[in-house]
Amino acid sequence: MENQESNLGTALVKFIQFKGIILILTGLVLLIFPTATLTTLIFILGIYWLIDGISTIIASFQRRQTQSSWGWSLFTGIIGTLAALVVLSKPMLSAVLTTSFLMWFLGISATIYGISGLISGFQLPKSTSRTSMIWGGVFSIIFGVILISSPYLSVLTIMFVIGTIAIIGGIAILYVGSKMKDKLNNPY
Repeated sequence: MENQESNLGTALVKFIQFKGIILILTGLVLLIFPTATLTTLIFILGIYWLIDGISTIIASFQRRQTQSSWGWSLFTGIIGTLAALVVLSKPMLSAVLTTSFLMWFLGISATIYGISGLISGFQLPKSTSRTSMIWGGVFSIIFGVILISSPYLSVLTIMFVIGTIAIIGGIAILYVGSKMKDKLNNPY
């Protein structure tokens, strides 16, 4: 019984260490090849859309006798398939356009949030929360303008941040795994 627990503990430690190594490798790939990684992720999204679109088209034809809204399902499947074909035929362009749209959306949202924070901050009576609300609005507007002014650079920066976080997280997981291994080898 004790041997089974020891084997289970060893397997768990190895799994945790494996996760740490995968996180570190993922972070390194994001840092070293951000454009290629982004293009690959968009390509994988295109494959998903293609599979989803085709399966939705097939399902809509199978349900046309029992569902009155099968036409909408067919329409959704066709749109998904067409989007997939565009993404798969031009993955680099799709990566730029998709990320640009996302950064524009986030930038506009941050700018609107910032303007709202400024207006709310100036309407509050003078207090500590007023100052923090105004500064939050200012920083949100600056962040929004940065995202809007250079969406592709913003995405690369976000990938750099995610890569860095993945490496730090992987190192932390490896550290925890080594402490667990020490505890398994010397329980007292």
